[in-house]
Amino acid sequence: MMKIRPIEVKDAERVVEIMRQKAVLPNIIALPSLRTDKFEERLKNPSPNQHDFVAEVDGLVVGLCGLNQGSGRRAHTGSLFVFIDEHYHGRGIGTGLIQNAIDLADNWLRIERIELTVIDVNTKAKTLYERLGFKNEGFKCGSIVQNGRLAGEYCMARFRPGGSIEKENDKMKESQTN
Repeated sequence: MMKIRPIEVKDAERVVEIMRQKAVLPNIIALPSLRTDKFEERLKNPSPNQHDFVAEVDGLVVGLCGLNQGSGRRAHTGSLFVFIDEHYHGRGIGTGLIQNAIDLADNWLRIERIELTVIDVNTKAKTLYERLGFKNEGFKCGSIVQNGRLAGEYCMARFRPGGSIEKENDKMKESQTN
């Protein structure tokens, strides 16, 4: 059974271990030289706008999802990232973590727009994001190095249902059809 909880400093070593996995590292914005002590420092001194959750299965951390709320004029936005232990892909861990972050964004932080990027060849992740309501907003060609190649990233976003951005988009679409 999966349990989702806020990340703790003691999780740093396990999370870095997941980040370094062959099926994970190419699809996240991290380098193989990532050090556990640097990640621990990030956890010891979190930004007030950073909200990180881990998923556990039988007491083992198997995934991480982070939501970083914007500040100032971008306080209504959040950027999302997620990664899952390669041995737990396809088991609903990512879905659960993202749904947890969406609930936080919609019902606690009143974030109107959640943004993310996904590397061009990570089609399973892109399909998951689409299933959870994220829409493709564009493509950044050659924006990140992945395994020695310049990969592209899809830019995706999800709007809070019934929120002001969604309402504004509906008005714009309606005026364009009239």
